[in-house]
Amino acid sequence: MEKDLINQSLYTICLQNGKSIEDAIQYLKMKYKLDVENLVLEKRLNKILNDEKAVA
Repeated sequence: MEKDLINQSLYTICLQNGKSIEDAIQYLKMKYKLDVENLVLEKRLNKILNDEKAVA
């Protein structure tokens, strides 16, 4: 999966820092003024995790 702005933020906030998806939503809303739904971020995070498992 490509490393776009949302995926990079999700990877950094949720996986590297261990924070919740709600924190990622707040970050995207405050920094980039993006309004993203929780379900969309959950699906993207699952894709990121599946891609990492496939590589490992």
